[in-house]
Amino acid sequence: MPRAAAVRKMLLAILATLCGAGAHALGSDLGYDTFKTPDSVTWVQLCGTWGKNHEGTYRVVHADQYAQSFLYVQRMTRDANGSLHADHTLAIAELDNDHSEIALTDLACRATPRGIVVTAKAASGHDDKLRRVTIEVGPAPGQYRYRAQRTR
Repeated sequence: MPRAAAVRKMLLAILATLCGAGAHALGSDLGYDTFKTPDSVTWVQLCGTWGKNHEGTYRVVHADQYAQSFLYVQRMTRDANGSLHADHTLAIAELDNDHSEIALTDLACRATPRGIVVTAKAASGHDDKLRRVTIEVGPAPGQYRYRAQRTR
């Protein structure tokens, strides 16, 4: 019985470790600071406004590394001199993990009454199916909805 109890305890420890690992057990999430150099950024788009009086604008930044896409949406504000500054940067967790292996093409952004919608074609390194990706952002900082649709 002591051996069975030890095996059970070990299995529970392994299960707890696996369950607590989070959505991105493999790899690590890469933050916006990783891609601040111009050579890694492949697409930047100002799109839509936010705020009660539409005082801010959204900026979408696409970067790639090793043929994988990383996407960040920033809430931009203007200072007293009129220069744009990031008020909040949102990393899209479904893409910004170095093992997600999703490459985006044909990116587009459009304004909506509640924020913005970013769409793209997506190729996954995990399977051969082509997908469309839709990301709805706003109106609160950090709020987004990610949807990937399989296509033929």
